[in-house]
Amino acid sequence: MEITKIELDQKETLDEVFKIYQNSFPANERQTLETLKIRLKEEKEVLFAAKINNEMVGIGFLFDLLGSDFLLLDYLAVKQNHRGKQIGEALFSHLKNYARLQEKHLLMEVDDPEFGDDKPYRVKRLAFYQKNGAFWLKDIKYILPALDGTNPTEQILMLVPKNSKSEFSGEEIKDLVKRLYAELYGISGEDTNLANINSSITEKVVVLPFL
Repeated sequence: MEITKIELDQKETLDEVFKIYQNSFPANERQTLETLKIRLKEEKEVLFAAKINNEMVGIGFLFDLLGSDFLLLDYLAVKQNHRGKQIGEALFSHLKNYARLQEKHLLMEVDDPEFGDDKPYRVKRLAFYQKNGAFWLKDIKYILPALDGTNPTEQILMLVPKNSKSEFSGEEIKDLVKRLYAELYGISGEDTNLANINSSITEKVVVLPFL
């Protein structure tokens, strides 16, 4: 398996990437393709792809919260007929190494298994991240805004620390969430979801296993 960084001018490869992307995420969690292309052009987003025998089998988007200590794992997906072959693990390992080279924490927005009607799938995804080195930012009730104008998604925040850090200040996490909402979702100022998230952030946020 080969994992490489994909550039905006690789049109045929991008078409393959976007097909996996659109088949892997629900509409309320997907940015438009045009938004992703703009972010790649402005170097706010970095894209990696995994190939086996020249076939695209997995994708990973990282969003750089410039000027912060965080990279966001924006999207990670494996082509449906190639799941269960440790491709996700290999791709995630590559993304972790990239974050480490940038000296940044790798952050994830992960669906909360306490909500929704697909709990086994949500637990499986959470367990995947935990098995591969991610920890839970304890008790933060994160909400992903609906990207298609329908329903938001209840989530938790996880991260792979860049060092042995085991807690963050509440103010640091509030600033992080504010930046996520502003830079990824174009939401700033008064917002109900943002206010609800902030109300769940304590003075000290501990980093722990979730399961």
